Amino acid sequence: MNYAEFIRAEAGSLNFDKVSARIEAARGKKALVYCHDDPDGITSGIILRRLLEKKGIDVTVKVPTTMELEEFRLKKDIESHKPDIIFVADKATMGYYDDYADIHDNIIILDHHPLLGEELKRVMVVNPVLGSYQRCSGSLVAHMLASFCGEVDPGDDIAALIGLKGDWAIEPATDDISDYVKPFYDGIKEKYAWLIDKMEARPTMFEVRQRAKTTLLNQAAEIIFALGGGGFQYFYNDRDKELADITSGEFAFDNLEEWLKNPSVFSAEEDFIGALSDSARAKKIFDYYLSDWEATASLMHKADLVKTAQGTDIYLFKGEKVKLMPMAGSVVLYELPSENEDVMFIMFSDMGEKGVHFSFRSKNGKLHCGNFAHGLAVALQEKIGKEYASGGGHPFAAECRIKKKAPLREIMGLFEEKLSAL
Repeated sequence: MNYAEFIRAEAGSLNFDKVSARIEAARGKKALVYCHDDPDGITSGIILRRLLEKKGIDVTVKVPTTMELEEFRLKKDIESHKPDIIFVADKATMGYYDDYADIHDNIIILDHHPLLGEELKRVMVVNPVLGSYQRCSGSLVAHMLASFCGEVDPGDDIAALIGLKGDWAIEPATDDISDYVKPFYDGIKEKYAWLIDKMEARPTMFEVRQRAKTTLLNQAAEIIFALGGGGFQYFYNDRDKELADITSGEFAFDNLEEWLKNPSVFSAEEDFIGALSDSARAKKIFDYYLSDWEATASLMHKADLVKTAQGTDIYLFKGEKVKLMPMAGSVVLYELPSENEDVMFIMFSDMGEKGVHFSFRSKNGKLHCGNFAHGLAVALQEKIGKEYASGGGHPFAAECRIKKKAPLREIMGLFEEKLSAL
């Protein structure tokens, strides 16, 4: 099945006819697009903005540092921008988003995360994993929609590849390609061979099962991860006065979007950085990122084995204000000793006034990381308020955040209750 046939086969379950009709009805009007600030969220937002602008729609993009879209933010932005259509891209599929239909009557959730909570019935949902989980990305879903609407070009192709790599749906360095992605990937892999061919270079954050080979695509996705704050609110604008005016997600979005208007072939990560519109500050941010990566990875090898459950060894790392914790942990995960079927790596960082961050990584997803993170978040919401805690994700990777300073003893008590229940 080629990509065009694949899109036609998926169009009905993904509501493409209905979404396309809503886009056409918004010609000459205003759109508001929210996207996550990781590489997949950023590329999803870029593809959507390009699609909507091609349809003659005035688009405002917001790149919040939170994963889920909060009600207060939506109300505030609607009041300011008066949008006729709203897209929420790669910001989870939360059951409570259905209540947002009371705030605006034209909201579209475009996502690839498993449903958390009750089925959404009043807002439009475009999500291929609601029936069963499969590795995908928001960027691919956005590309499929743009293709259905007849509006894709090489910039959209490369954006989709970066998003897919950023969310681990493809790994060209090991030829690991999700089945769901293959119609798209197989259709363009020869055209973009320069981007996905294996090479020997510094291993990126994506080389977790092996560290000998990488690709230019992996390098580009890692750079966008660093420039966007990695989707985890770790950034460098408080470290350097030359970066003080930068908002992480927006910085990555703007630089990548500008480059994708006329994407150039590059042969090394420094070429890609040099081609960005704000290359000097981008290089400075990436250098900070690399330094933090090395420091965090060395700390994490001190993780403790705290429990074995359901054939899974569970390791726990605790630290304070740990930079780049989740993704460095993805590499360390494969270096933790175990003779069991699986390993779950739980990371904890006390962020001081910014709250607390739990991160979960698993080799095989035998214990569902997303379910654990979401269950912990719900318990925390009951303790400190719904607006201050959020959590969820995939079987292999998930996050839980508290967005204000809270008593650590109570937080760890709730965490230990959830851990003991495994």
